[in-house]
Amino acid sequence: MLIARKDSHRVCGPCAGHGDPYACPRCGNPRSYMVRGLCDRCTLHDHLDTVFGALPATAVGQYTRMRTALAECEQPRTALNWIRSSHSARLLVELLAAGRPLAHGDLDAMAQGGGLGGAQSVDYLRGVLVTYQVLPERDELCARVERHLARVAKRSPEHALLLQPYVRWSLLPRARRAAQRPAGSKHRIRWAYTRINQAAAFLTAMKEQGLMLADATQHEVDTWLAGNPSTRYAVRDFVVWAARRGHSRPLLVPHRPKADPVGIDDDSHWELLQQCLTDTDLPLDVRAAGAVLLLFGQHLARIAALPTGALSTVDGHTVLVLDRTPIRLPALLAHLLAELADRPPPSGWAANSPRRWLFPGNRPGQHLSGTVLARRLAAHHIPIRPARTTALIQLAQDLPPAVLAPMLGLHVITAVQWRRRAATDWSAYLEARRTGTQPADQ
Repeated sequence: MLIARKDSHRVCGPCAGHGDPYACPRCGNPRSYMVRGLCDRCTLHDHLDTVFGALPATAVGQYTRMRTALAECEQPRTALNWIRSSHSARLLVELLAAGRPLAHGDLDAMAQGGGLGGAQSVDYLRGVLVTYQVLPERDELCARVERHLARVAKRSPEHALLLQPYVRWSLLPRARRAAQRPAGSKHRIRWAYTRINQAAAFLTAMKEQGLMLADATQHEVDTWLAGNPSTRYAVRDFVVWAARRGHSRPLLVPHRPKADPVGIDDDSHWELLQQCLTDTDLPLDVRAAGAVLLLFGQHLARIAALPTGALSTVDGHTVLVLDRTPIRLPALLAHLLAELADRPPPSGWAANSPRRWLFPGNRPGQHLSGTVLARRLAAHHIPIRPARTTALIQLAQDLPPAVLAPMLGLHVITAVQWRRRAATDWSAYLEARRTGTQPADQ
């Protein structure tokens, strides 16, 4: 703080021959405006001593790494604010007061009885504990699905005998396979939640009509689907599973129709890509995410989940790994992504997390969500789905599915479908040549 003048210049206290009244008496760093007398880091040390000091010897080892990491974090004010005012930090204090080693099951038990706000606080605390290696990482997607199944079974215990094997042998195996692929898990969790909810709703509707699942006919299914066709088609997954396992007669639930993807014209597509690569007026994260979207057609959930380690140098050229195949980047995009990776993390938990993301989020150890990234792109008039469609069609025109799938992280069947969309349809021309007909206006 400049508290004096010397030779017509404003100087600090030590330069003027006086002590610095704004310095922390312990370490000499500037005092915090949030606390009285000390700096943020020294105040954080005091709070950590209070929180972790009462731990029994059996649990000290589990929290040693967390206490050290919080004490040495890059932005102590973030950790200090969390300890002083966060509900999740108060939950941690309650767990520490129990004086026993902590496990994921303890947090699951707290989430089950705490309501929506309590479950969100528990999930936030779990993120902090996993980030600082107090708890091991686990398959959170499957854990959330099992937790939701327990809630549904508690509301409708009469359906638990059917819902539990359906989730265990049908939904969870697919969820585990999906969890191995990089991307956000929120849409997969919603996918599983929807199927569990619709299966429970269908069984409840049959029960209200005095029918068991084995007695339901196609008429009852069609009548139930007509009540709300926009959401009830998701019951198809359960109905197919039940028929294959002999719990019901074969019933038909059609696939929900999907419109063909619509792209943008090539000129607009390349103009947007050029803008992302060269327009410095756009935010850096928008430029980088937009360029990857427009060039490689990636889902925003996968773009948001890119770690800094996905960017590397091979034989003097910058490469990006989206799935298994390193992709050599054009010079402009390589410079853009390198600048994004070298940028200091924003304030908050992103700066205090040991794991680095190209698009860091505001939760401990987490990257930015695809939803937030989509809003940022939309705010700068970058059409997400049409841009992705055009990029994938252009790539499918040049690359065979066997090359495209491992390069972009697509299933090979999905890559074949994009190849078919990209292929030019000559059937009308061949039919006209065979019959010798021409359009009426010619």
